[in-house]
Amino acid sequence: MGNEGIIAIDGGTTSIRAVLFDRVGRPAAFAQAENPPVYLGDGRVEQEASTWEKAAFRILSEVSAAGNASGIRAAAVTITANRSCVIPVDSRGEALHPALMCQDTRTDGICRELASRSREVYERSGLPITSVFSAVKMAWIRRERPDVWARTARMLGVQDYLVFLLTGDFVTDRSLASRTNLLSLESGDWDPVLLDIFGIDSRVLCDLVDPGEVAGVVTPEAAAASGLPAGIPVVTAGGDQQCAALGMGLLDAGDVVANTGTGSYVIGLSDRPVRDPDMRLYCNISALPGRFVAEAASPAAGVAYRWFRDRFYGGPDGGVDGFGAINSEVEASPPGANGVVHMPRFKRMGPVRAGGTGSAGADPEGPAEQPGGAGGCASFHGIGLATTRGDLARAVLEGVAGDMADNLDRIERWTGPKDRIRAAGGLTRFHEFDRILASLIGRPVVLAAESEATARGAWISAAVRLGLYPDAASAYSASGAGSGDRVIEPDPERREVYGRLREERRKLEGLDGGRWSVDSGQK
Repeated sequence: MGNEGIIAIDGGTTSIRAVLFDRVGRPAAFAQAENPPVYLGDGRVEQEASTWEKAAFRILSEVSAAGNASGIRAAAVTITANRSCVIPVDSRGEALHPALMCQDTRTDGICRELASRSREVYERSGLPITSVFSAVKMAWIRRERPDVWARTARMLGVQDYLVFLLTGDFVTDRSLASRTNLLSLESGDWDPVLLDIFGIDSRVLCDLVDPGEVAGVVTPEAAAASGLPAGIPVVTAGGDQQCAALGMGLLDAGDVVANTGTGSYVIGLSDRPVRDPDMRLYCNISALPGRFVAEAASPAAGVAYRWFRDRFYGGPDGGVDGFGAINSEVEASPPGANGVVHMPRFKRMGPVRAGGTGSAGADPEGPAEQPGGAGGCASFHGIGLATTRGDLARAVLEGVAGDMADNLDRIERWTGPKDRIRAAGGLTRFHEFDRILASLIGRPVVLAAESEATARGAWISAAVRLGLYPDAASAYSASGAGSGDRVIEPDPERREVYGRLREERRKLEGLDGGRWSVDSGQK
């Protein structure tokens, strides 16, 4: 490819990014456009498809121009995006209705109607029935918007829509399709039984390809709008969490990664579909063709800590990332938070609205629903008259880390033991949280230095497909990913304290019948 590079598009929940990588995976240019959804109340979360079109072509133009100025020409585009959104479009690709976003919960009634089929759906698709995933959104459009349904040629996700804008083709990859409740994990095809359960006609579904495949080429029209060369390949790299895991180094069955954003995701790799009797692990097709990811997620991680800061510390301050005061008080509280235990089972989250309304833990990217539509109830235990605000704040972080430790146990049960965990995301920027996590799981935590892991995972997918590297491990290594990582070792002095904390958490889980959800409204 010489001085040619690959542009990776990462369509996130509140923004869309474009990163131009050179031949060896070094970022050479970057552009970003804010693009948040709209919260309309009554559980509705929508977005106009035109906002993605405008944002995508703008950032592609910026990155293409920057690349040309530095002598790096785009030779391909690779795309990843948030998962499980639904955009009904006509045969020309024109949106017929605003996108139903992954956080949208207007489908709760349909979820309740189908609850008795959730086990069957889980066994076939790797996912239980919840409002997060695509199938119930499609069913809602068919039932509540019959005029839209009659005119619909395809139901697209965000990534599928971006692929269409560049290529004119209706294509989705199997990692995205495995987030719909409609794909058979065994066959890798649309499942007739699942289609029947949700009442979906196969005519509205996209053509399937493996993640990392070429979905089409840039059309002359898209080239004129974006500054890209016409005719270059467009690769559909996989869903954003799958690509983030790949970009963080999830390359074989011995690896496990954790991402601490709004919620926390612990993700392992498997050669076969994983079925958890408790349905607490979700199984999807990986960004690596022929592999599967097992995901265990908790509804509140960074959002829980931010909620506590906003409610009890007056919001952002002048410290690092606006968390200076709360972080200082956490560090002053001892491991174990002077006996306070926090269970971060927050109820559904929505936006903080003007005038002070909005639910606890509100966040634009927050969890939409827990499996089966069940709510949660966050709680503190062991509070005494000597308990300080800092003890409560520390307990929040220990509760989040405790959830991640429990989820790691679940991952290991099905994908084998892990000797360390690779972690990234907002909370890992706080060193004390990293120490808490390492000591709770009793293994080293490797802090990924990569700031654009999702885009890098998309680049790896395309670089292998285009023949630059023989496999994902070679591309990952050649790009220098992991070279700046830091390792946090568990603290032996904390192990006894955190052993008692985990026992206390298990007792508290038992008081609630052990029935709590691990879904975080994943995208």
